[in-house]
Amino acid sequence: MKTRYISLIAIAIAATATAQSTQFTSRPFNKGFDPATMTEAHRPASHPASGAGSGQRDAFYTEDFSGGGIPAGWTTSDDMTPTGQTPVLFQWSDDPAAVTPAAVNHPLILTFNAPGASNGYLWANSDRGLSAAPGSNHLTKLTTTSIDCSGRASVLLTMKSTIGVFDLDASTNCKVRVSTNGTNWTDFAPFPCLTTGDINPPCERFSYNPQSVAVDITSAAAMQSTVYLQFQWQGGWEYYWAIDDLELSAFPDHDLVMNYGYTSQFGDGIEYGRVPETQMPSTVNVGAEIANFGLMDQTNVTVHVSLLDPSATEIGSANTSIPLMHHGDTAVMNEFITMPAFPAVGIYTAQFTVTSDQIDLDENPANNSTFRYFAATWDQYSLDGIGILPDSILSLTAVGTTSFADNTQDVRLMNYYEILNPNVFIGVEVVVGANTQVGSYFIAAVYDTADVQVGQTPTALVESDPRVITQQDLDNGGRAAISFLDPLVLGPGAYYVSANLHQEVGQDISISDDVTVPQPPGASLIYLPIDAQNRFVYSNGNAWAVRLAQFYRPNAIGELPGLEGISLSPNPTAGLLHIRTEASGNMTVEVFNALGAKVRTANFTGNSTSLDLTGNAAGIYSVRISDGKNNTVQRIALQ
Repeated sequence: MKTRYISLIAIAIAATATAQSTQFTSRPFNKGFDPATMTEAHRPASHPASGAGSGQRDAFYTEDFSGGGIPAGWTTSDDMTPTGQTPVLFQWSDDPAAVTPAAVNHPLILTFNAPGASNGYLWANSDRGLSAAPGSNHLTKLTTTSIDCSGRASVLLTMKSTIGVFDLDASTNCKVRVSTNGTNWTDFAPFPCLTTGDINPPCERFSYNPQSVAVDITSAAAMQSTVYLQFQWQGGWEYYWAIDDLELSAFPDHDLVMNYGYTSQFGDGIEYGRVPETQMPSTVNVGAEIANFGLMDQTNVTVHVSLLDPSATEIGSANTSIPLMHHGDTAVMNEFITMPAFPAVGIYTAQFTVTSDQIDLDENPANNSTFRYFAATWDQYSLDGIGILPDSILSLTAVGTTSFADNTQDVRLMNYYEILNPNVFIGVEVVVGANTQVGSYFIAAVYDTADVQVGQTPTALVESDPRVITQQDLDNGGRAAISFLDPLVLGPGAYYVSANLHQEVGQDISISDDVTVPQPPGASLIYLPIDAQNRFVYSNGNAWAVRLAQFYRPNAIGELPGLEGISLSPNPTAGLLHIRTEASGNMTVEVFNALGAKVRTANFTGNSTSLDLTGNAAGIYSVRISDGKNNTVQRIALQ
């Protein structure tokens, strides 16, 4: 099967993209990195379904494909594949993972994520398991039986659908066709922006999964007693096209839709799940897209964003006003909200709402708003939102040593992180995927952006020892942390942080990939050491759960250092740690792991005490001793 990764040859990482450059837009991965181009191609809502197809409407025709096969009377054909070769036909399945072979290891489309997929859906497999591109294109058609649209002054077609293209653009080669006689057809584009090229759903390579498709077929179907629908796909060697939950309904009179909202901390399109409070920029870029899906005009439309801190107190807001929106109009908001100088640690919520003079008449209020979430932390960066996003919207896949043929060792999953203020960075935490086995391992590393280039193996600025996965890690939600061999001071700039995965005697490891919020292509990368094309680095990821930890500094929250005469021994220790002080009195001891999580607290009176740290993971720990007025922090290694 062909390799279908997007090489950094294609997206041109420039050799000058060093850690001294802090603007992600300067690295020409993809046009989606430029905030000025963040229109329909960029930011989906947490559920990437557009409100146009996700509301509760009075459908006069429905088909959810729960009947155990292609509906009676429907036909499917391939009019271009030569006889004797494998045709591309629509087929029925109730297994969301039936599409997996056609996904060619791409995590965004490994399964068909339509809500009703387990009850049945239809899909066409353009990949067909071929080992080379076919000699001719396929022209796949799925045609319904007659549908009665008489008495319907407007007709809206909606469905849940996912498609992936490689050779031919879906914008021109994937069609919904309407006919009143089965001979003459009117064409509509269900994926009007989707082209081949980089991976940037919904307009490059893949649609959303699923995408809530909404097509206005009024011009061909309204008031017609006999209407045929045809789903037509001309492709070469593509991925697959899946459809489910087909409905025909009338357009509402009033329906303003919040298509998506976004919160990009650095204004480069990336939406981090966690940012250390010392690295948080002074402003957060917020934006949204809205559409008038109703038949009637909307006047005095306002898009409002409210940013709430961890105590649910509003700390900033932004507004965009549109005097008039006709049926089918869209509008884009792109604003900035100022963050506090010392942001409180915890989860922030951005609430996006749209109002108008006619909002009280809106027939689907549920799609008038959406939310985004991110966290300020003491010490941890993460691209993923695991533990931050509500479980009801969190969507995860996993990629690892079983994902790519002949690549079971040193598969590197890299996340892009921007550093605003110099700090000491001490390690990495990952969240492994469900198929990870005890005994596999990873090595954490940090790379300069200039060194993550095509045709060479990136040289690490720092690495860790191998971190072997234990049963305790799996029991702890798959979280596993490791310290670097030496603390690393990172200055302002951009870096890639990597988990380098290794299969050990058949024991596999994978890393969770948070696909809830689509990210720009270069936000996460894949390095494959064995590849027939010798291209090494690809832009296939979304948001690996590969997190960077900076050194936790108590002074950042106003504590005063100055407690002297403290000794810790032995260092390194196998578990037992002896603490001695020159001063006597009531002392508090706190022990933090490499990610800043407190793992042990103790109190003692006098000049000495001992702690048993046995049972904690090997690595670097920070030990803080305080007499209530002054404190000191020292680092120890636990073997």
